[in-house]
Amino acid sequence: LPFVPGLVGGHCIGVDPYYLAYKAQQFGHNPEVILAGRRINDGMGDYIAGQIDAALGKPSSILVLGLTFKENIPDLRNSKVVDIVAGLEARGHTVAIHDAFADAEEAEAEYGIALAGDLAKLGAFDALVGAVMHAPYAALTVADFARLVRPGGLIADVKGMWRWATLPDNRRRWSI
Repeated sequence: LPFVPGLVGGHCIGVDPYYLAYKAQQFGHNPEVILAGRRINDGMGDYIAGQIDAALGKPSSILVLGLTFKENIPDLRNSKVVDIVAGLEARGHTVAIHDAFADAEEAEAEYGIALAGDLAKLGAFDALVGAVMHAPYAALTVADFARLVRPGGLIADVKGMWRWATLPDNRRRWSI
């Protein structure tokens, strides 16, 4: 199985372990491993925000790519990307969010997030966070990175989608 790093959200994998743990406890079993896994996964958004904050070292402008809980779908249910955004904003960063598949009205209604418009028209940021591996984000080119991230900026790859991508000179890389 091809495992990749990232966030665990959505309507199934992010929720079902709690139901399984509840049922296990009803039968007298202490589901320590299941609950430990959920604690780790539930804290990943803030952990990632902390790592990005430490790498930047000062309040910065950040573009987060992806808001849905899974790649190439519009489903926003239980998205853990909002935890990254909240963690970055709590640390003083200015965050813009773009999603190639999410409905802008739903993002606003569900999370109070105004999605950025056309990716091709966005200016340069101090950092770029690849949070969801939507196909258009996985296909970004060196020229795209150079346009989206200022020299000296950070490219944070949450999903490992740019692990082998060639980045422009004078850009730093961070990944899980």
